[in-house]
Amino acid sequence: MKNLTLRQRLLVLTLLPSALITTLLVLYFSMSGISALESQLRAKGLATVRYLAPISEYGIIAGQMESIYGLVQAAMQEPGVKAAIIVNPKGRTLAVSGRVSLAAETIRQRLEAPAQVDESHDWIAFGAPVIRSQTDSDPLFDIAGLDNQPQETIGHVFIELDKAELIERQRELMLQGFFAILLGLGLMGGLAIAMADRLALPLQRLATAVRSMSAGHFDTRVAAQSSGELRILEDGFNDMAGHLEEAHRSMQARIEEATAQLVFQARHDALTGLVNRREFELRLDKALDTVHAGGDEFSVLYIDLDRFKTVNDACGHLAGDELLRQISLLFQGRLREEDTLARLGGDEFGIMLANCSLSKARQVAQDLCALSAEYRFVWQDKIFAIGASIGLAPVTRDVRDVQEIFALSDAACLQAKELGRNQVCEAAPAAPTERRRDRGNWASRLASALSEGRLIVEAIPIRALQPGLPGAQIAELSARLNEPGQSPIALNALIDAAERYDMASVFDHHFLETAIDALAQASGRKSGMGCMVPLSRAAISGPKTGDFIAAELARRSIRGDGLYLMFSEEISTHQTSQLIEFSRRMRELGCQIALTEFGGGISSFTQLRTLAPSHVRLSQSLTRDIGDGVTSTALLRAILEITAEQQIYSIAEDVDDTPLLEHLRRLGIAYAHGKAVAPREPFDAWFEGAVMRGSRG
Repeated sequence: MKNLTLRQRLLVLTLLPSALITTLLVLYFSMSGISALESQLRAKGLATVRYLAPISEYGIIAGQMESIYGLVQAAMQEPGVKAAIIVNPKGRTLAVSGRVSLAAETIRQRLEAPAQVDESHDWIAFGAPVIRSQTDSDPLFDIAGLDNQPQETIGHVFIELDKAELIERQRELMLQGFFAILLGLGLMGGLAIAMADRLALPLQRLATAVRSMSAGHFDTRVAAQSSGELRILEDGFNDMAGHLEEAHRSMQARIEEATAQLVFQARHDALTGLVNRREFELRLDKALDTVHAGGDEFSVLYIDLDRFKTVNDACGHLAGDELLRQISLLFQGRLREEDTLARLGGDEFGIMLANCSLSKARQVAQDLCALSAEYRFVWQDKIFAIGASIGLAPVTRDVRDVQEIFALSDAACLQAKELGRNQVCEAAPAAPTERRRDRGNWASRLASALSEGRLIVEAIPIRALQPGLPGAQIAELSARLNEPGQSPIALNALIDAAERYDMASVFDHHFLETAIDALAQASGRKSGMGCMVPLSRAAISGPKTGDFIAAELARRSIRGDGLYLMFSEEISTHQTSQLIEFSRRMRELGCQIALTEFGGGISSFTQLRTLAPSHVRLSQSLTRDIGDGVTSTALLRAILEITAEQQIYSIAEDVDDTPLLEHLRRLGIAYAHGKAVAPREPFDAWFEGAVMRGSRG
């Protein structure tokens, strides 16, 4: 039953009891008919011998053989009589007719009353005694006395009945019963099939529709042809299928929309909507293949905004994001539809001028440069002049690949920066070589500065403004590069150039090694020393810096307590996932994370929960104008409440006058550095003093 369909189960459940009952009833009536036929035959045989015995009495007594023979002949005329025999008391045959099948022993037996004497498959025999009658003609006859006298048997009569007619009638009866069973089963089967179809077919249609729906055919429906509960099921399924189809159609539309959006996001910058660097490279590569195949040459502009960082520092990243969007619209208004404007990252843009001669490309670059110089960005109560440095690189058949295009245009943009910004420089064929030579010069200058001790590491002391704060001796590390005959190069300029030429890790490792070495020497002296080390974006771009810190701490057998790793808010915003992983690993070593330039934009607050820093160095835009109005003070108070709630210490930077320092202390800022706290000094000198002060404490 497990593998049967519902229709087959209904047929079995309907037909099996019906067939059983019908068969039993037919068999019962057939067997009853057969039994009745046999009873009739036996009754006929007994009736015949009862009739034949008395009328044979006279012939036997009188010895009239012809009369006796006439009696057996008359008996043979009865339907079904096979043979008739009349015998004397000793069993000697007096008259016989027909073919006798009775045995001699049976004929010679003495019978007391009519009875069946023998039977075979083909015949049945009956016998009866012939008894002498008692006369009542003598009036002197004593009837009472005669009743006590035994009756005298003067012979026997036997008849044999042929069972062929009985067997034939039984066969007919069995055939009738068989046909009755077939007819009954046929009628019951037809009725069962009709009932099964009426019940099962709607359910089968529903099951087929469900399988079709499971296969993804959401337009499947069933014909609502039934009644009662089945009609409710059919209508319910159709309603459900309609809702599923609508939900599927809506989901499919959402998937297609999301897919299109993902494709768009993969090729475009999320902030400006412009083509991103990857898509720009693909388009450049395709255009370069066309040039190599004999197509028209084109030009590429590499644009770097000049004073973008000023806007970020003064107004925060929210203002910087809005500036990038406005500049994008400004540039797009000057370009053709066939040109491609892309945001390459940060404040850098790239433009591919298709089918554009060098003279026209130069004019477009000059126009964009002029537009950037004339443009004024307004944010709240501040107005900024921006400007742009543009590198122009013509792309000819001599250019080998996309990387060379970027090298040429980037070198030209760098030249525009070095020449005073806000101008256009055209890339020369030798520009990549010069750029590589310049890269080599930077590497050799940095290497020689480190070996000759011209890279001076400085300490900017940080003082606690509130009582009970941890870290009695804390300093932020900085540096400057002294070169013969030149002005000292500040840390920001060094890091900017180093990041451009992939040399930032040299600074990071030098600062880290200096700080870890000092912490190792101060360990065990209870000096409460802490070193805040500024790190570049290269520090979290791979595992090398983390491996370096772990190896240095292990080599000196100390934990990272007292080592504060500082990152700018720009890095934490654009490389959040990498910084989260780096922070997790550093905390396992005991180190702490600090954010700089905090509070310049609304995006700052999202970093507090994701990165969980221990310290934030407030943006100077928050503390510089603290006395000018209520708005600045209210904003600073809000930031301090948020950081205090999350147990994050605040640091005010470059506090140069004592009244401002006192005002910041009253507001609740935890730490500060600047001229009003302590002047910067060489790190070695600060370290010796910090150790001595810690020993006295």
